[in-house]
Amino acid sequence: MDKIIACSTIKPEIEALDPAMECQFMEYGLHRTPDKLNNTLQEAIDESEEEGFRTIRLGYGLCSHGTSGLNAEKATLIIPRAHDCISILLGSAEDYMKEFKSSPGTIYLSRGWIEFEGDPLSEYKNYVEVVGEEMARETIEMEYRNYTRLVFINTWLADEKLEEYRERARKIADFVNLEYMEEEGSPKLLKKLLAGKEDPELGHFPPGRIILRSNLV
Repeated sequence: MDKIIACSTIKPEIEALDPAMECQFMEYGLHRTPDKLNNTLQEAIDESEEEGFRTIRLGYGLCSHGTSGLNAEKATLIIPRAHDCISILLGSAEDYMKEFKSSPGTIYLSRGWIEFEGDPLSEYKNYVEVVGEEMARETIEMEYRNYTRLVFINTWLADEKLEEYRERARKIADFVNLEYMEEEGSPKLLKKLLAGKEDPELGHFPPGRIILRSNLV
């Protein structure tokens, strides 16, 4: 049996490509604490093996080393060779690196990141509750002072809420005084992951083999 264990931020994109795939979506924000992400994913892999799954796809990249060291005793693990979900949504690590080299100071947002409030404006509101408006504003300005643009990744989803996401992304860009841009996402890397076939853009780790950083980047 096959399944995918993935970050909740890319749930709608995965379900749009393969509604029949057995999925387990993990809590948003685990990438911020790589050790917790690693432990949580390893537990999910172990449980999936006990349930009889023998091919487990991981809808993650390296994610601040949060996937380094993962392994399975009975199942084959398949994971994109990418740094994070931004590469996945853009279509490949190569596509992301082209963007990074041309504009390294970029904030990327997708539907998932907006829904889970993983953006500067939401961070600011959280800071205000803790340290007040003045300190919250200073903190945000410090955190994002080296950024020059905000890119909304418009993925392959067709829904009536697209304009709401765009408007939210524009509002966030205005809040941190960044140029707003939009990039079309590509499903090509996720399609490869869901198909699970041998591919240079995917890392295949048979039972007993450990995922290492050097295998992903």
